[in-house]
Amino acid sequence: MRATAHASVTLRHVRQVLRCSDSGAARVLNRLEKDGLIESVSGRLEPSTKGRALAVATAARPLRRTTATRLVADLIERARAVNSDDSWAYRVWMVAVFGSYVRGADRPSDVDIACALRPRWKSGRQQAHEQVRRDDRGKSFRNISEWASWPKLEVFRFLRAGARGLSIHEFDDWILQNTDYQVVFKYDPKAPENGCQRNLPGFTRTGLRN
Repeated sequence: MRATAHASVTLRHVRQVLRCSDSGAARVLNRLEKDGLIESVSGRLEPSTKGRALAVATAARPLRRTTATRLVADLIERARAVNSDDSWAYRVWMVAVFGSYVRGADRPSDVDIACALRPRWKSGRQQAHEQVRRDDRGKSFRNISEWASWPKLEVFRFLRAGARGLSIHEFDDWILQNTDYQVVFKYDPKAPENGCQRNLPGFTRTGLRN
């Protein structure tokens, strides 16, 4: 499910990921659809909300709720640090929490975070600054995809800061459309600290979309 979280689920893709035969891949697809992990969307099989949740799940020990709240608060401080430093190519525009923590779990397995980033500059200046960030990395990229996404990827890595229990994702349509979430940080260029935060410490127990 992790390998197909943001793509159509095809027989060929399942065969390549699992290194199995066509018949084996077909059995997997049938089981995934039967279990509600994939669904037909405009004639294509794609991960369902349940399937996407499974893709980001971890086997880590559950967190205490106070620990989870502290992880989010620390991440928001790092978001402010990014926004106040023009050396980064992107700003953190919005941070939202979704998943078991927002649903009020006392011992969430992790804290699911959705982040929206926006370019700091415009057009050519932004492209040039992104290339500076790639050059400053100091080591080669594994592939062209990592090269292209690095100016964003490095922001996500900084926000996570290696913290166990934080699962960070880019804000995507499936989160907006199918998941209860709570916005905890929005960039405000007029604010003294270039940002605002809501319901901290101790978020309200809610499924409302802010």
